[in-house]
Amino acid sequence: MKSNRQPSSHPAKSTIALFGKKVPLKNSIGKMILTNRPNAFATTSNSFVMETNDSFKIISVPDFFDEECQHPDQLIIDFMALSHPGPDLFILAIDSENTKEDKVVAQIKNLKATFGDNITANLVIMLPDAKSLSSLRQLEQKFNTQLAVASENLASECKKWCSDHKSFQYNYENYSEDVVLRRMTALENISFDGHPVYHHGTAGDSACEDSDNIFNIVLLGLTGTGKSASANTILTADQSRGDPIQLFKSVPSPMMVTTQCEVRIVEKPFERKVRLVDTPDFFHDQIRNPQAQVDECKKYCKPGQCVVLLVLQLGRFTHLERGILEKLEKKLGWEIRESTIVLLTHGDDLKGSLEKFINAHDRLKSVVELCGDRCHLFNNNSKNTKQVTELIKKIPDYKDLFPKFAKKQSRSCCIL
Repeated sequence: MKSNRQPSSHPAKSTIALFGKKVPLKNSIGKMILTNRPNAFATTSNSFVMETNDSFKIISVPDFFDEECQHPDQLIIDFMALSHPGPDLFILAIDSENTKEDKVVAQIKNLKATFGDNITANLVIMLPDAKSLSSLRQLEQKFNTQLAVASENLASECKKWCSDHKSFQYNYENYSEDVVLRRMTALENISFDGHPVYHHGTAGDSACEDSDNIFNIVLLGLTGTGKSASANTILTADQSRGDPIQLFKSVPSPMMVTTQCEVRIVEKPFERKVRLVDTPDFFHDQIRNPQAQVDECKKYCKPGQCVVLLVLQLGRFTHLERGILEKLEKKLGWEIRESTIVLLTHGDDLKGSLEKFINAHDRLKSVVELCGDRCHLFNNNSKNTKQVTELIKKIPDYKDLFPKFAKKQSRSCCIL
């Protein structure tokens, strides 16, 4: 997409986008710009992180050019929404392993193909040392861009670079402006506070901080049971329509669709921020690096910080699901049954009462009993949000976890 850049008065706070393959390098550059924020960019997550001070708003951008990136278009739209109508400055951080000319050129071309040729006027290539700067100096003229090495004067240099050019503005040639603006509205209600909001990176990246106060809902189960569809049912509760950019990928398929842990943040109807964690089938023979995925899940799945939804399909209890609760506990290293609700999907197939159905199926009944008789039924084709609010009421200690929700429900049940 080419940029229709319009004159800008350059407000006191300039927006800078940090691109690059190495998260620690981007963090280091961000810290150097935010000289009065020593604790900024503390996360190691390959996700969106935004930090600000009086002069700058800095967005650290995940590497959506990585071949293993699962949702590049979603990340691009998210970035456009976060930096709308366009950043004042793009910084491409080149690490010491990628200073060969062909590798640097490839990254520049990726940015141009995504955001338009005019991006180079607002682009600074940040190199690791003076030697690489000298060897790549010819790229300045070739691409009409700026090369530099980070120094203690980086903050003042950024101010100058921003003031020397009009702000970059998107013209939405490749991505719909309506989708970007709708995504921007959704993100306005999310506070980044220097922590990643949701995770799109590869397994092994740290996607959350132990110190955050966001309660986690972790969906576990085998392929095809409806984990992602159930997560979307929760995600869109109390919303007139789901944001297609925010939804988990969910299609009817015997093949694995979710291949890594994915995270979204939702506030309604819980009346507080809740992190939904969709997970792959840890027992599937096609999963790549299964232990890495389990380790990623462990970051969210901890006693007292989560509720587990063990997703099973109504009427389908395969041999692979025998002992699934115990197998998951062994992988995760604690008795998740204490914080687990059995979530049955395909509720539209149920004939009669759920209680009778469970009592008629011994293996299912055994799993439900191990989970303290906590069981719930979802029809993921239904728009009735009551099924979500009733699920919340089955979360152990939900009144303490979601006091505003409990109070709201109490008021709605009053007879006047």
